[in-house]
Amino acid sequence: MAENKHGQKAAVAAPVDLSRPELRHERTDADVWALSKFAIALLLMCIASFGLVFALFRYFESKYGGVLPRASQSMALDARHLPPAPQLEVTETEDLAAQRAAEQQILSSYGWVDREHGIVRIPIEQAIGLLASSHLPARQTEQPVTAAADVSLPTTSGLGLKMQPSGGPLAGQIAEGLAPVTAGTVSKDGKQ
Repeated sequence: MAENKHGQKAAVAAPVDLSRPELRHERTDADVWALSKFAIALLLMCIASFGLVFALFRYFESKYGGVLPRASQSMALDARHLPPAPQLEVTETEDLAAQRAAEQQILSSYGWVDREHGIVRIPIEQAIGLLASSHLPARQTEQPVTAAADVSLPTTSGLGLKMQPSGGPLAGQIAEGLAPVTAGTVSKDGKQ
């Protein structure tokens, strides 16, 4: 039989009457003293780490001159005291709106791209109209005929107008060097 940590043999317990509340849990499995030591050690480690972080914060505060200013105060600082570029954006929404307005102005106005070579910029709506009227080659209006063109997809209410032929949409086509697939049964010896 199995032995516990004190070397005593464990006795086989008789079935316990679970209707009595005092017998509904195990009393021998959890070591309360070991759990208490772990909880005390965890509490001491939390207090030590809090003290270490607090001391480190005070050290950095004394070494680097106090708390950093907020973003609204940093705009009034002298440029000699700001960190080098790239800097964090302070007014993200205004910067994004200004960038989009500048892009929209470029897309909707005339301007020179290269004056020496005579390349100009025109508004995008006018450029789209010129491109559409230049009679570019268009796609064919008729779709090419394939074996799958005669098959419709099933809908939620049924199989559609046409049912797929047995063997799939490519059942009647001949692959390179292969015989066409035909519907039929195959016996165990491989004959149809």
